[in-house]
Amino acid sequence: MLARAITGAFLLASTYALSYPVPMPGTEPIPELMAKATLVCKGLVTDATPRTFADDPPKLTGIATVHVDRCFKGDPSSTDIAVQFDSVLPAGGGPAIVLRNGDYYLFFLQSKDGKYFPFDKFFSVLDISRLQGPVVPGVTGPMLLLEIDLKAGLKDANGDRVLDSIRMLGNMRHLQSTKELKELLRSRNELIRVYVYEALLRLSDYSVLKSVREFLANKPEAPGSIYLPQDRLLYMQSQLASEIASIRDPAQLPELEQFLLSPNRFTRAQALQAVRAINSPHSAPFFYKLLDDTDVDNRFGAMQGLLTIAGGGPIPWVPSWDEFRRDPGPYAAKCKQWWDVEGKYKAFYQSPPKNQSYPFLDPRQH
Repeated sequence: MLARAITGAFLLASTYALSYPVPMPGTEPIPELMAKATLVCKGLVTDATPRTFADDPPKLTGIATVHVDRCFKGDPSSTDIAVQFDSVLPAGGGPAIVLRNGDYYLFFLQSKDGKYFPFDKFFSVLDISRLQGPVVPGVTGPMLLLEIDLKAGLKDANGDRVLDSIRMLGNMRHLQSTKELKELLRSRNELIRVYVYEALLRLSDYSVLKSVREFLANKPEAPGSIYLPQDRLLYMQSQLASEIASIRDPAQLPELEQFLLSPNRFTRAQALQAVRAINSPHSAPFFYKLLDDTDVDNRFGAMQGLLTIAGGGPIPWVPSWDEFRRDPGPYAAKCKQWWDVEGKYKAFYQSPPKNQSYPFLDPRQH
């Protein structure tokens, strides 16, 4: 499938790196971070050890004083806590947790000897809005407390903090309510709307699938190289399509099949992954059509989709991926012929779901 090169001017705000691979923005695993942390809070760095450089630096030798505004998990016992960080940075670049006076972050920390330290070199320290949500009596769950605060951040005057809040709400994977996110779908800011689309898909709220399909269909395909942050909207187009690939809910199959008709080949490729994973005979006409796709990888994927819903197994004429790529036309034609005279009948007898009819498979109607 199509791979994209994301070239980075974008680095995680708390991570120092030069020509060093880092996770892509927006992939922080909030539930896992919350489970591992003993203290989760947000606050301001009021003092920090000055930074130096070395060829082989020790880890977490700096100390920062963080004034805690709000805690979501754990009790720091003081409004000012000591947080270890990497004050000695690798001269040649590499992952490091960097804290500076005036930084304001969401911290996921563990404790040792009275000090706190970030345990994840990429995601323990995250940008977050300073706005605070209301104190709700009886609410003590860490994830719900964080959800309330992140929703307050949706009204931040700083657009980047709004986007941070949207992204992290999506990466919580479950919310008490998506109402506040959906209200932002009326925003005039296209980037905000696209961030909300991604967040809702990550929350398994598929009410926006049609809107996502229409958005992607009306956008030119993103180029092979994307430079962040200036190409953030192009990057988000690819992210949305990639979210489509992860959907496994059979109830969404009719909408996912419409993505297979998209003018954007990357969108078709991602939707093809989802539709193939659901593996329903209902998708046979779409796979058949994609045998003529302009993208050779999509043609190969469509062939595999037809083979799978027909029961799979060894078939002598089926080529390897390399063989198909060298000369796809004859193999696609052979697949159509096989499907018309054999494959669809095998698919019919693969025990389709009860109370569903697939007339294009039924041998009694041919």
